[in-house]
Amino acid sequence: MEVEHLLIAVGVISSSNIVFANDPTCLWPLDSSSFTTEIQVSPTDPVDTGQCGRIFGGQPPDYPNLVFELDGLIPVDLVVDATIESDKDYSFSMMVRPSVDTGALLHYKPDDSTQQLQELALYISGGYIYMERILDSNTAETSPQLTQQKMQINTWYFISFGIDISNGKMFINLNGDNIPHDKSYRDSVNFVIPGILRVGGMFDQRNPNLQGRVACVAFYSDVKEPAKDDSESFCKAGTWTNNEPDCSTPQAVQRSETAAGYFMMETNIQLNTLNQISAIPKCTNLRCAASCLRHQSCWYYRYEPSASGCSQCTLYDSSVTSWKGTGAEDNFLYKWK
Repeated sequence: MEVEHLLIAVGVISSSNIVFANDPTCLWPLDSSSFTTEIQVSPTDPVDTGQCGRIFGGQPPDYPNLVFELDGLIPVDLVVDATIESDKDYSFSMMVRPSVDTGALLHYKPDDSTQQLQELALYISGGYIYMERILDSNTAETSPQLTQQKMQINTWYFISFGIDISNGKMFINLNGDNIPHDKSYRDSVNFVIPGILRVGGMFDQRNPNLQGRVACVAFYSDVKEPAKDDSESFCKAGTWTNNEPDCSTPQAVQRSETAAGYFMMETNIQLNTLNQISAIPKCTNLRCAASCLRHQSCWYYRYEPSASGCSQCTLYDSSVTSWKGTGAEDNFLYKWK
């Protein structure tokens, strides 16, 4: 049985660039100008109309635009895709203003599920921050409860979390202050790229979706403790090209499940209960999702990674309304939720 990685928000721009000093490898302002565009290089693809209906709230001090407001229902998915070297430290950072004290902040899953790194996650529970890494042996490495500092609701925070590849130690920083813990974990676990970074939710929903505001999400290669100014100087500059989608003539047909946006979740269903619409090569999970979004009849898709060239993207219609997995004959697909 193949287990596919779920993915949501279409129209994300993936990119690669040369990184100097502690400049982010990938950076998403997540504001009313850039939407989900990665800004380190000039975007080459338009933002898909699946981004129409996004909600924007206030912004951190001195930020030029309103930023993403998360309602606890629809998270944001970003494609992390860049040229990086192996045997390097890695980290993520973000600005966040939670309106609840429990919820998922970031959850990363590589496209290639055969690698040692399976997941990397950051979440808050009762106001306390936790970091988690899951490896191929299904080993969950979770930081202990970090009680030195507690996040308050409706307050802006800069958070970074990273891994020292030499010893596996986790680093969590809150507003520039290191939150220490004694555990170190398996060393020499490389960051795997490309993958999907879910902001404000988790793929398996083992922690609730976040409610609040998020901005300036960054990924770093060869940096384990990025500083706030490393990403914020870019996000405050506001010099990127406006990439607001044209929502006047949406390419996406309005499905009945939700009016605010769309996202996909992994589901277990027998292929012989579905009608296949088409099978076409698509080079990323994101573009496969976009193909389904733009097709009037598509409610399910399956993405089959390939070791060489572009992978197979198969679209299915909504010929069934109820289903239940029965075991070895089942396949994991994505479904509109």
